Amino acid sequence: MDEKKKTIKFKEYELFLQVSQYRNTGNLALLAYTEEEPYGDITINLPGYSVDEDEGFINSITKDSGLEQQLIKEGIIEEVITTVKYNMGEYDLVAFDMKKLKEYDPKGIEEYENLIEDEEEME
Repeated sequence: MDEKKKTIKFKEYELFLQVSQYRNTGNLALLAYTEEEPYGDITINLPGYSVDEDEGFINSITKDSGLEQQLIKEGIIEEVITTVKYNMGEYDLVAFDMKKLKEYDPKGIEEYENLIEDEEEME
């Protein structure tokens, strides 16, 4: 059995992070799970915005619940770059510490980086 994945303690939860990629934009997607079920999407995909590979938009639920602050405290979010208005919401554009994220989902980061490399080779 593989080693126990690193988790984030948030409220009464132990959250596992999963790094993925939004299919239509290629942007970083970050999801949270408890041991039993999905907890929620940390990031949100905003079509029409091009962001760097270590950046993403924080879901407003993630921000309102305090999870964004916890991710900043843990060093997973390096900085809040700006806030954008999109439709009826406001979303923080943040830069993630990819090395730190790798501690939580090494396989997801590896797959994401491989997809980014493949896309760059195709350009």
